[in-house]
Order: sequence, then structure tokens, then C-alpha cells
Amino acid sequence: MKTLRTLFLEFFKLGLITFGGGIAMLPIIKNIAVRHQWIKESEWEEVVTLSQLAPGAIAVNCANFIGYRVKGRIGSVIAMLGMVIPPMVIITILAIGFESLLEHPQVVAALRGMLIVVFVLFFQAVISLGKLAWQKWWMVPFSLISFGLVYFQILSPGYILFISLLVIVGYVWLSRRTSR
Repeated sequence: MKTLRTLFLEFFKLGLITFGGGIAMLPIIKNIAVRHQWIKESEWEEVVTLSQLAPGAIAVNCANFIGYRVKGRIGSVIAMLGMVIPPMVIITILAIGFESLLEHPQVVAALRGMLIVVFVLFFQAVISLGKLAWQKWWMVPFSLISFGLVYFQILSPGYILFISLLVIVGYVWLSRRTSR
């Protein structure tokens, strides 16, 4: 029972204090999960990959997978509830009085200050995911070409994901075939 409470409270705190969306939360989620020994550091890449493949917010999906590893289905539900309850409450409160809040210069200044924090967290996540992703030389140009195709709207991200899946499956197949 203590583990479920800890699972809920850790993800609740994370949902309460983290701004910037799922990608910005990834380094913090990893630190919490590894510190509590819910996952090994070597398993983090798998959690991130599965979380990106599943539909929905990546942070909620991470909570889902980590909770499932810790306590099965109930752990999954508890971790996800911990992650989504704080933002739901905060967004509801903000939606009710948002326009009146923007009349206060202190609120506007605080929101602008949070942009810097969000940028730093996002940049940190991009760097750590890049280290995971660029393990082979060919992955760097592949990612840059993919970025360019999406950025210049030549291909939609869905096509890029499908092509990436084919490339990775082909790479794994060739690797296994040549290692025999």
C-alpha cells in the first residue's frame, strides 16, 4: 500500500509543479523513477519509446508504464491519476478566471518567467533524447533529414514515423542477419 501511495504522491507532485508539457517532464520523471528504483536507468529508453508510440501525452504514458511496472494495472491507474489530477484542477481554475488574471502585471510576468524554465527543461529533454537516439552514425543525418521534411511540411509526422519504423525494422533485421 505504501508503494501505491508513493507512486501517486510522486506523480501528483510532478503534475502539480511541472510546466512545459510532457517532453519537459521527461528528465524529472526519469530521476524520480530511478531514485525510487521503479525502473533501472537502462530501462528508461524503453519507457520513453513506448510512451511516444502510445496515443496521448508522453508524460501520462510514462506514468502509465512506470506504474504498471511497479504495481500492475492498479499501479498504472494510480500513477496516471497522480499525473493528471493537478493539471486538470489548475486548468479548470485558470479557465474560470483567466481573462481577469491577465489584467495583473505580476501574473503576466510570472508566465513570461516560466517560459524560460520551460525552454531549459525542453532543451535538456532534447539533449538527453538525442543521446539515446544517436547511437549509430547514420541516425544523425536521418534525424536531421526527418526534421527538415516535417519542418518544411514536405511530409507529415505520421509518414516520418512510419518510414522510421520501416528503417529501424530493416536495420534490426539486417543486423541480426549479418551477425549470424
